[in-house]
Amino acid sequence: MLDYHIHTHFCGHAVGSMEEYVTRALELGFGEFGFSCHFPYPEGYVFLVPDCVIPQEIFGEYLKEALRLREKYSGRIKIRIGAEFDYLGPDTSFHPLETARYLNLDYCIASVHIVDGIVVDYSPEMLRSSLAGYDGGIDRLYERYYETLLLVAAPGYCTTIGHFDLVKKFNAFPDLAPSKNHSSLADKVLDLLAQGRTVIEINTSGWDKPCREQYPSLDILERAVARGIIITAGSDAHSPEEVGRHFDRLRTILGQLGVRQLARFEKLKALPVDI
Repeated sequence: MLDYHIHTHFCGHAVGSMEEYVTRALELGFGEFGFSCHFPYPEGYVFLVPDCVIPQEIFGEYLKEALRLREKYSGRIKIRIGAEFDYLGPDTSFHPLETARYLNLDYCIASVHIVDGIVVDYSPEMLRSSLAGYDGGIDRLYERYYETLLLVAAPGYCTTIGHFDLVKKFNAFPDLAPSKNHSSLADKVLDLLAQGRTVIEINTSGWDKPCREQYPSLDILERAVARGIIITAGSDAHSPEEVGRHFDRLRTILGQLGVRQLARFEKLKALPVDI
């Protein structure tokens, strides 16, 4: 197996050295995995919550350590180097694929954590507080989330879409669950991903969140597979112990979907690997 969504202490909200993550991947028998720490926010951007991304001044250290480990463990495990880019709006966001190409990364995950100034995944308390003055409430937030994801899913924007339906993280709380079905908007995003041959990840961290299911949901995954969208896997690990978490469940879902290959990455190219 492989795991392409790994964070480390460089992000500020994860723990463990990068080498500890490599050691854990080796213990699990992985042949390949990728570091994807959060790319720095642009200069002058106001942080809505603390310790979200790698500070600009130490991003080079992250890359240097990843390269060192790639060399040290060459022959034992393939270490890919990537980053997770947060979409911040048309005026403040990076172009992930262009930036990744400039930095010689292997892949780039694009994700939506913030919609209309609302952090959708930090805590249920923060979400409730933000929604108190938000016209349309949680249903409008879902709509705006997928409308934003349409921008991220544009062909050539990134290699991978991260945790596709992250907005559902706290939907176990009745007041934070939508009353409308937003599948038609999700389908528009899937159509763009299929058009651009952009990879979608199955992110297993959702099983440890209030929503208690992977990102994206099984029905979205079924529609993705029907469109021929390429799939990769990520644990969204924030500690070494979380590498490959719930991959037993992941294998079951892949079997249900009839998926026999996952995407691995090298120099921004998605390449198939048998499961």
